[in-house]
Amino acid sequence: MAMGFTSGIPFLLTLSTLSIWLTECGFNTEVIGMFTAVSLPYAFKFLWAPLVDRVHLPFFKGLHPIKRFGLCALICLIASLIVLAHLDPSKNIFHIVFVATAVSFFAATHDIVLDTLRIYASDLKQIGGGAASETVGFRIGMITSGAGAVYLSIIIGWHGAYLVMAACCISGIIGLLNMPDPSTKKEKTLAQKSWQSIFLNPLKDLLNLPVLVPLIGFILMIKITGTVINALGAPFLFSLGFSKFEYASITKVYGVGLMLLSGFIAGLIVHRRGIIFCLRLAITMQMLGSTLFALLAFLGQHHVDLLIVTLSIESFSSGLLATGFISYLSTFCKSPYVASHFTLLYSLGSLSRVLASIVGGYIAAQFGWVILFLTASMSLLPALWCLQKTVANKAKSR
Repeated sequence: MAMGFTSGIPFLLTLSTLSIWLTECGFNTEVIGMFTAVSLPYAFKFLWAPLVDRVHLPFFKGLHPIKRFGLCALICLIASLIVLAHLDPSKNIFHIVFVATAVSFFAATHDIVLDTLRIYASDLKQIGGGAASETVGFRIGMITSGAGAVYLSIIIGWHGAYLVMAACCISGIIGLLNMPDPSTKKEKTLAQKSWQSIFLNPLKDLLNLPVLVPLIGFILMIKITGTVINALGAPFLFSLGFSKFEYASITKVYGVGLMLLSGFIAGLIVHRRGIIFCLRLAITMQMLGSTLFALLAFLGQHHVDLLIVTLSIESFSSGLLATGFISYLSTFCKSPYVASHFTLLYSLGSLSRVLASIVGGYIAAQFGWVILFLTASMSLLPALWCLQKTVANKAKSR
C-alpha cells in the first residue's frame, strides 16, 4: 500500500495538477493540452520493463536486483520532483517539459517494480489482498497529489506543494525496503544478457499462452465502460444542470470513498470466492451503472437521488473491477518474466482507454448521451464472453 501510495503521487502531478499550475501562469488551453505528452512514459513502459526482470544494476549491491531498480527509480523520482518544484513555468517552460517527462519515466519504472514485487510476494490466496492494497494506496496517492496539492498551493504556493509531494514519495522507499525479496525458480536464466533473451523471450513466452486471444479481447473490452464514464461524466452531468459543488461532492468525495471501500472488499471477495466471481460481479454492477446513466440521460432532468444511486453502483463496481483486473492479469505472469508479462498485458488496457475516450466523444456528439451509455453498457457483454472463454481454455490447458 505504501508503494501504491507513492505510485499515485506523481500520476496527477504531471497531469491535472500541473495543468492547474500552468493555467495560473497564464498558458492557454492549446499549450496545456500538449503537456499531456509528458505522461507518455506510462503508455510505453513495456519497452523497458524487461530490463527490470533481467538486468542487474551495479548500485546498492546489498539489495535484490529488482529492488535496486526500484530504489534507483524512487531516488530519481524524488530528485526530479524537487527540481520541478524549483522551476517557474513562466520562465522555464522547456525545462518543465523535460523534468515532468523525467518524473513520468521514473514513476512508470517504479510502477513496474511495484507490480513485479507484488506478484512475487503473493500466492493465489494472497493475490487479491495485494492487488487491493496497491489499488487503495494508489487512489489515496491520487487524492493527495490532486486535491491535497491544490489545497497546499493556496497555503504555501506551488513550489512548496511540490516539495511536500516529493517528501511523500519517501513512503515508497520504506515500502520497497520492507517487501520480501523475490525468489525466482529460474534464477539461472538471469545470467543470459543478450538483447534477444532480454526483450524477445518474454514476448515469445506470452505468445505461447493457450488463452492469449480471449485474454486480449477481455483486456481491450473491460476498460471501455469505466473510461467513458470517467472521461465524459462531467460534461454530461453539467448538461443536466448539476452544479460544480454537486458534481465534486457526489463524484469526487462520495464516489472516491466508495471506490476505496470496494477496493478492500474486492480483496476479501477474491480471497473467499475467487477472482472470476469478483470480475463477474463487477461487470454485472458496471453494466447496471452505465444503464442508469442512460436513464438519467433519457429523463434529461436534475435528479440528485437517481444520480447518487447511479454513482453508488458505478463507483463500487469500479473498485471491484480494478482489484479483480489486476489480480487476474497477475495470474498470467510467470517467473522470470513477471515485469515484462504484466506490463505488456496492462498496456493493452491503456491503449483501450485512449481509443474509448476518442470514440466515446464522437458517439456522444453524433448520437447523444443515451446511445453512448447504452453502447458502453453493452460493450461489457463481449468482455464477459471473453472472460468465460479464457476460463474455459485455461481449464482445458491444464
